[in-house]
Order: sequence, then structure tokens, then C-alpha cells
Amino acid sequence: MNYRDLLNSGANVSVTLKLEDLREIFKEMVSSIKPKTNDQSPEDFLSRKEVLNLLKIDSSTLWSWEKTGYIKSYPFGGRKRYKLVDVEAIRTGRKGVRHGK
Repeated sequence: MNYRDLLNSGANVSVTLKLEDLREIFKEMVSSIKPKTNDQSPEDFLSRKEVLNLLKIDSSTLWSWEKTGYIKSYPFGGRKRYKLVDVEAIRTGRKGVRHGK
């Protein structure tokens, strides 16, 4: 039985490993982990003020849209940012209009 089978079995067991075996397990785990690629750079996000100016809306409208899920905000350094693609979809009419809550 290898360590993966042991992990998948869910058995409550104690295991003793040689240091070299532990190193080999970590190497295998690290090589199998794909680095998370963040396809979005800071330029792909807009500040609240930029969104308000671009969409020509009031801050209460933006707040309402966030609460209803029409647009999503993302925290950056304690401030909200909005995806440029989401804002452009609203601005160009590609995002459907939601009525009510």
C-alpha cells in the first residue's frame, strides 16, 4: 500500500517514515501542484470612482447593483475594485438588466 492509498482509505493509523521518503513525497506533491496563474493584472480592475464616472451612475446605484449581484466587487488593499470586463459589459449593454431584487 502506498501513501496515497493510505490517505484515501481514511484509516486512523500512525505512520513512521524515513526522512528520505518524506522528502520524496514532498517533491512529488510540489511537482504535481500547478501554480495558480492570476490572469488579471491590477490594470484589469477599476476603482469605485472610475466605475461611477465610466458608467455615469450614482454611488447608491453601484451599491444597489453590488447587493443584488449585478456587479461584483473585489477587495484590494482595503478598497473595492471592479473587473474592467464586468464594467464594460454593463456599459456596452452586453450584461442583462435585472429588475427588482
